[in-house]
Amino acid sequence: MKNNNHMAIRRLSKRSLKNNRIRNLFAVSAIILTSMLFTSVFSLFSGMIQVTEETTMREVGTRAHAGLKNATMQQYEKAAADPSVRSCNYNIMLGIAQNMKHRQAEIRFMPFEDALDDYFISLTEGHMPDAEDEIIVDTYILDELKVPHALGSKIPLTFKFMGEVIQKEFKVSGYYNGDAISHASELFVSERFWLKLKGTRTEDDFIAWASEHPEESGQGLLSVNVTFSDNSHPEEKVQTLIRNMGYEPKTELDYGVNWAYMGTRLESVDPISCSITGTAILIILLTGYLIIYNIFQISILSDIRFYGLLKTIGTTKRQLRRLIMHQVVKLSVIGIPIGLVAGYAIGSIATPMLSRILYTYADIDISLRFHPFIFLFGAAFSAITVLLSCRKPGKIAGSVSPIEAVKYTEATVKASDNKRKRHAFSPASMALANLRRNRKKTGIVIAAISLSIILLTIVMTGIGSFQIDSFLEQRIAGDFMIGNASLFQSQASVGSYRPDDAFISFADAQPGIVSANEMWFGTGSFYKIDRKTRERLQKLDREDKLEHSYGLNPLKEDTFGGYMFGYTDGLFQNITVLEGSLDVDEFQNGDYILLHRFFGNSLLEPEDSPYHPGDMVTIQSITKDSTATEVTNDDGEVTDVVYDNLAEKQYEVMAIIEAPHSMDLSRYTPNGMHAILPLKEFRNGDPSHNICFAKSYRIQDDYIESFASALTDYTEQVDPLMGFASKQTYEKEFSGLTNTMSVIGISLSAVIALIGILNFINAVFTSIIARKREFATLQSIGMTSGQLKRVIICEGIGYIATAGILSLIAGSILSYVILHALNNVIMFFDYRFQIVSFLIMLPILFIVAILTPLLSFRQLQKESVVERLRDAN
Repeated sequence: MKNNNHMAIRRLSKRSLKNNRIRNLFAVSAIILTSMLFTSVFSLFSGMIQVTEETTMREVGTRAHAGLKNATMQQYEKAAADPSVRSCNYNIMLGIAQNMKHRQAEIRFMPFEDALDDYFISLTEGHMPDAEDEIIVDTYILDELKVPHALGSKIPLTFKFMGEVIQKEFKVSGYYNGDAISHASELFVSERFWLKLKGTRTEDDFIAWASEHPEESGQGLLSVNVTFSDNSHPEEKVQTLIRNMGYEPKTELDYGVNWAYMGTRLESVDPISCSITGTAILIILLTGYLIIYNIFQISILSDIRFYGLLKTIGTTKRQLRRLIMHQVVKLSVIGIPIGLVAGYAIGSIATPMLSRILYTYADIDISLRFHPFIFLFGAAFSAITVLLSCRKPGKIAGSVSPIEAVKYTEATVKASDNKRKRHAFSPASMALANLRRNRKKTGIVIAAISLSIILLTIVMTGIGSFQIDSFLEQRIAGDFMIGNASLFQSQASVGSYRPDDAFISFADAQPGIVSANEMWFGTGSFYKIDRKTRERLQKLDREDKLEHSYGLNPLKEDTFGGYMFGYTDGLFQNITVLEGSLDVDEFQNGDYILLHRFFGNSLLEPEDSPYHPGDMVTIQSITKDSTATEVTNDDGEVTDVVYDNLAEKQYEVMAIIEAPHSMDLSRYTPNGMHAILPLKEFRNGDPSHNICFAKSYRIQDDYIESFASALTDYTEQVDPLMGFASKQTYEKEFSGLTNTMSVIGISLSAVIALIGILNFINAVFTSIIARKREFATLQSIGMTSGQLKRVIICEGIGYIATAGILSLIAGSILSYVILHALNNVIMFFDYRFQIVSFLIMLPILFIVAILTPLLSFRQLQKESVVERLRDAN
């Protein structure tokens, strides 16, 4: 016959909760902190995915999931009518402005005003173009043409349409802020202009032109932006859409997929972020498990006689487990929601901070978007942690027998029947014996405390290993660098790096200049492959150090490419010689070359270089007499450009070197090699392929502020297309980077430290309460309160001292294992172990170790020895 005693178990659980208020306070606090940590980590992870997606979408230029290329109006209408498509719009490419040298300007017709947001365009002022000569432009175009940011400003544009050169002056009907992340500026003309330009041409004419002139394909045809009901599997959806329209994807109707939606959201985040997030989740899971497990373990052991008495009146093992679980669920219902809200608030504050640090060059300030999965994952992981933590204590409560429960003490150490050494009594020896009585509980408390110290050690070591000198060296050569504004942004074509002579002259005229150095850059140079070089390339290929993507097969070529740089003498002090030697005067004479260890997109060891000091290198260079021939594949796509009539010159390799990124453009060519040539080769070379891309200055300390002020005025008032960078700016950037990392890392460590301290306080407090009969017995046979205080203080110090020793050993090992690898990943990272975490944590923990036993003992002494003996019995 079954007994329905659910209500009895619920009442018993409720009354047990009321009888353990302090235990409940610790448990709810632990659950709140654990839930808060999980939610904040998931919020930050979601925020970083959002930042990655938005920056990628802005780089692509649209929020749409996919696009149909070179489509007709009929195809657009079919796509718009498909039930899988949520929204659909199109634009028509007219041409690229040829008179824009610093920024690619794409001239388009787009009739949908509500679609501007899809292109990340928000008009600062104005309206969609209506009259034939009206146009929408961005501030980059206005700045390059030195036109005021105002409606009605005149914009002269020159572009080719269907082989005809079009020159027209437009009037600004609206303008918007240019986007540094985007590859190009979008200019939108009116329907009236488009219809006049189109004339009597039909879509068949545009299709025929595209087949005959693949380099100008798309003119006059529609680029259709398609947004589906959701962003999952966009490539499959667009292929299905095209088939539903009656065409075969790629062969009959080409398409593209927005990079931001390729793969799952998780795949869009780099492996390092995933590893960091996964590690953080494991640490939080372990930390939360330790404290919640310990709280309930100690609570159940303290109430073990209570559970034994329940067994004597017929309570089953399953019912006792259910009793524990009812308590856990009620505490979780209180703690988890509070933690979720607190964690989401932390993520909302931290996401914009991280986005600004990751994308310092762009106007990025992304707020965390609400996503139910943040709370779902936060709640799920918190609940899993709580349930796992309570599983073992529940088993203990259910498995206890009445006789064991009555006889239970904390001791688990087996006494030896062999000879025992007698020692004089001391508080320390008695404290050590007490700690050894329940080694499992002691180990859990020490582990929880150690974890916080170890995490703080890793965080502080990581932050302390970022070296500002290396950071500045990689970003700026000197106190100031000037150049085209594109040089200091994320995207730019090679030609747009050229600064104006007027800007250079203005900077040169400022007072306080100690030294000035030019940086030159050359394109159109190739290394001629001789027999010895080919053998070395074959060796690299066998070691998988050559790139074969994009149809490349360097072993079948007669040359390989690379970028050439030239510098004035003052910059050579920043160069590190890896093999050979460097004589600047002899080098600048013109017969030598310096080869960078940077090959393709990776760094080679000097012994792996295709060339070594003393080798002769033949460099082929494009001149004004060279002719270019495009190589296309079967689909008409340009895959390569071949040059004839190249100039040749032989150089002797003086050294294999390494130079900071502040002296190059952070560009590479597949299987290409950076090199430094004598400066005269650039000054005397073809100006269309050789440019002075930057100039650096060292300034007297007293003139730094005035120099910065002069450059700021020039770039803001005279020519906004020019830009500069200063050491002060990068110092602030470095400070912001490390400060944000410190805030996040130390906050995480502080919360985990708080969990560890709560665990310690709970363990000490409940242990003292549970042993009140033992303490009363000791006092009854003559032990003084002072001696007992010293014993329990020594116990607390024993916890902290042991945790400190373990943390020092484990923290140094783990920080080295985790962080030392970053030396080869982050240019300005140099592993340096930091002991400051111990200097911060240990004094705090020792204070807690002294105060907690004293306060607990004071609470205990409110009852007399006789009362404690009677109550315990």
